[in-house]
This record gives sequence, C-alpha cells and structure tokens, in this order.
Amino acid sequence: MKKQIILLAAFLITGVAVKAQVGVGTDDPKSTLEIVGETTSTVADGVLVPRFTVTELSVKDGAYGADQNGALVFVTSGVGSAGKTSEITGPGFHYYDNATSKWIAVGGGGSSAPAVYQNILGESVMVNAASYNALPTDYLIRTTFSSSVSVTLPNADASNKGKMYVVYNNNTAASTVTVVSNSVLGTSTMSINRGKFFVSDGANWVGVTYN
Repeated sequence: MKKQIILLAAFLITGVAVKAQVGVGTDDPKSTLEIVGETTSTVADGVLVPRFTVTELSVKDGAYGADQNGALVFVTSGVGSAGKTSEITGPGFHYYDNATSKWIAVGGGGSSAPAVYQNILGESVMVNAASYNALPTDYLIRTTFSSSVSVTLPNADASNKGKMYVVYNNNTAASTVTVVSNSVLGTSTMSINRGKFFVSDGANWVGVTYN
C-alpha cells in the first residue's frame, strides 16, 4: 500500500510539472499563466513582483546575467549611480537588459521626465536693456526695451551643437533686435513683434523664422 501511495504521489507531481498552463482563480487557464481576479470589494487584486530600493537592488548586481534577461522588479525609492542600477532615476517598474547589463525603466514609471524636459528648454529671460549676453542656460529671450537691442549669443562650437535660442522682439516702441555671435547664418535682425529660432550646428547659429 505504501508503495502504491508513493507511486500515486509521483504521478500527480509529474502531472503538475508537465501541465502547460497554470490558472490562479480559474480551472481553465487560456495562456501559460492566467490570473482571474475576485469581484468582491474586500479583495485587493493584482500581481506583486519583487520590490526593492535602489540600494537593495544594487547589491544583487552579481546575481543578474544572461539567464535573468527580462526579469522584472519594482523599485520603490532611490536613484542609481553605478553598476547595473546606474540608469534608475526613480520609483517604477524596471526590467533587466542583459545586452547593456542595466536595469531599464518600463514605460513612464520613472519620475525624471519633467526635469529632463526643463533641461532641454532652459530658462526664459526678459531683457529691458540695450544689450544682453545670452547664457548657456537661456532658451527664450524676450526683449521689452524702448529702443533697439543687441543680443549676443555664445560662440557656436561643438560644445553647444543642437542648442537652440528663441529671440522675440517685444519692445515697447518700434525698434529692432539684432542677434550677434561668431557666425550667424540668415537674417539676424528682427522688427518689432517678430521672432526667430537660432540653432547651433556646431560652427554657426542658423536663424529660422517662425512668424
């Protein structure tokens, strides 16, 4: 009898191991894993993946390799600075990418997008003087002076390639705004209530009219 029980248990275990689909809350799963939620208001449905702070996850660097490619975790807090967690910028779902040996944010789970957006645009400044030297952090330069204004941009070079300034003549009287630098392509002077984009190509500021 004991031998028969052992054989039956072995058969049942084997049956579970070879079953291609697993259901949670259902006896008829429609995929490799199907989870059916409860309809009652007192049950919190969902799937909880492993949750770590960046510090907790970083100590596991050596545990993740090719066999863990695609592993999913949820980062609860912290910002990465080195190793496989160096690309983590905030809380959210992250998957392990073996090709880069980094944890990569899933979708918009991180919290750094607004800061990156602000860094791209830079600052908005209002100029109420006859001249202004643009700063590398400036983006929109709006003049409000009573006569002509000269706006000097930093020299266009490889360090600011792709940088863009928007200069708008909003002076209080009919006058011009002129953009000067080491090299400005296109018309650099704007009449009142007119503006231009100036984009560095690494050697020149290229003027583009937008109104």
